[in-house]
Amino acid sequence: PPPPREIVAHAIVVATGADSVWLGVEGEARFRGGGVSSCATCDGFLFRDKPVAVVGGGDTAMEDALVLARTSSRVTVLVRRDRLRASHALAQRVLAHPSIDVRWNTTVAAFDGASERVDRGGGVVDELPTLTTVRLRAAPSGADAGALEVAACFVAIGHTPNTGLFKGQLDMDETGYLATRGKSTETSVPGVFAAGDVADDVYRQAITSAGSGAASALDAERWLSAN
Repeated sequence: PPPPREIVAHAIVVATGADSVWLGVEGEARFRGGGVSSCATCDGFLFRDKPVAVVGGGDTAMEDALVLARTSSRVTVLVRRDRLRASHALAQRVLAHPSIDVRWNTTVAAFDGASERVDRGGGVVDELPTLTTVRLRAAPSGADAGALEVAACFVAIGHTPNTGLFKGQLDMDETGYLATRGKSTETSVPGVFAAGDVADDVYRQAITSAGSGAASALDAERWLSAN
């Protein structure tokens, strides 16, 4: 790789985002975009009237399950422990929902499915992976726990902000998200601003990131004018 270059600027907007935490099991990478997703809000409507699964026991997983229950025929929540980490209110809504099942002490062993051949014309044929089955494992024993037939599986076990390169330079919270001042996008260093998921552990949507990008641009412009 080429050597790093030094770039000098009067103001910087940090928009390095956050990555979803994945399970790292067999088939996960292959079926991303073909049934394996980390965003129920983005992709849930694609699986209307079909059975789906959600992996996780926190607030995000519960919110995803409730969103999916509006359109999917059945939602199965896979929880690796015997209890939920989610807030009591969200947990009770999920447990009481007639379209949601919770499987305790269960983890994902692998994702299985098939490949659909799609003729794009001109001799171009694509292989599109399609998820059909989630293979399960009992926790903590690791024993085979059977399989679950679903059209999609939503992994909701957290996000990791891409802020490692700023450690020791910009203030962060305990989970690594950049800290901003008040209602502004200004970070702990004057002239440096944060936009999008790099400073947002709540909404994590493209539209909110775009809005904070506009806000950070305005904050940067005003800072430059004043300085």
